[in-house]
Amino acid sequence: MAAPVNSAASGDTDSISGGPASGDTDSVRGPAASEDIGSLSGAAAPEESGSIGGDHAVERAPAEAQWLRSLPAEARDHLLSSADIAHLLNAAERFIASGASDHLAELEAEAYRLAIQIDGNAGLQACLRYLRDGLAHALAPCAERSTACAAAVTRIVARVSDAVWQAHTDALQGLIERQQLDRLQQELMLAKRIQERLLPHEAPDLPGWDIAGRVLPAAEVGGDYWSCKLYAEDDIATFKLADVTGHGIAAATLVAAVKFISGGYYRGAKTAAQVMERTNNVLVKETPHEILVTMVYGWLYPRGGAINVVNAGHSPVLHLRKGQLRRIQPTGLALGMVEARYREVRLTMDPGDIFLTCSDGVTQPGGDAPPLGEQWVEERLLSGAGGEAKALVERILDEALRAYGRPIDDMSVLVIKRTE
Repeated sequence: MAAPVNSAASGDTDSISGGPASGDTDSVRGPAASEDIGSLSGAAAPEESGSIGGDHAVERAPAEAQWLRSLPAEARDHLLSSADIAHLLNAAERFIASGASDHLAELEAEAYRLAIQIDGNAGLQACLRYLRDGLAHALAPCAERSTACAAAVTRIVARVSDAVWQAHTDALQGLIERQQLDRLQQELMLAKRIQERLLPHEAPDLPGWDIAGRVLPAAEVGGDYWSCKLYAEDDIATFKLADVTGHGIAAATLVAAVKFISGGYYRGAKTAAQVMERTNNVLVKETPHEILVTMVYGWLYPRGGAINVVNAGHSPVLHLRKGQLRRIQPTGLALGMVEARYREVRLTMDPGDIFLTCSDGVTQPGGDAPPLGEQWVEERLLSGAGGEAKALVERILDEALRAYGRPIDDMSVLVIKRTE
């Protein structure tokens, strides 16, 4: 039996009026809110700063030295130079300090360029180890400084991982022969039919609540997933939105694993955070190291009018309450990295209040088109708050699709609205 409403949450984050919210949320008023996380040290880092993320973070020189020492000699000589590492750390520093998306895009582009070279000479596993893992270890001390810094580092690692996978995919596409394409297409269509059966066709009918979600995959199958399931005997509806690194068959396979693992751990769990911790532990031990998952998971109490939500490295996660909007920051790392603890945020939902989350395929998909950004989603939420949940989901996805021309990355949106 799940815990009652008043005992499952760790910390009360209901207050949103007045000054900035406490805990792991940012107070945001109206559509003028920026998606930037802001400087961690109070001012933007200079171009050639000697530290990452502010006066109290680790020095960049030791981070660069540690990264170089982790590489075998042949990698240092031919695959990843000290200049390459310095360039990546400098771009990471500028993003952590300012939160500006152009710095993140610069870092992703440089990571893609290096990944093409490393993957072609040493393969995917070496590319992930030298490039993504090296950067993650170099930035790990910075991630421990604050919630905002941890969120920025999680985004950096996820985007570098995406760049590595994209480079690997592009390299493989050049090697596939024509006769293999027909067979692959058949396999993809079968995988698409299976994944369509896994996605919910509609949300549960909860009196006083309006819930809607949708996924638009970038390929035949995708790495995004959403669900909502009612456990009437507990007065709990569980919900989740997951975004697996990359897209295609590998990502879709892990999506299925996340669905069944997290669903299976509901029984016997005392909190939503405990479900997330157990799910993460399985992914760390049993799934490929090169795939990460960001996920929002929560317990909705239909009669109690509250949500306990856990955020594993995901953004954006938004709560509109009485006309005021705030962002729910990550309460733990992305799934599949290391065994970790997760915290919950408790949200009070009155009539008219809305909870919304979407994948970065909507806000920051990569590619040539300018990213819409998280503020764009916030503006759609504020302007569409008076309508139905499904209408808000469809509007966000339709406008994003028109802006990008096609799904560059998997796109997904989940909206939960209390109506009475």
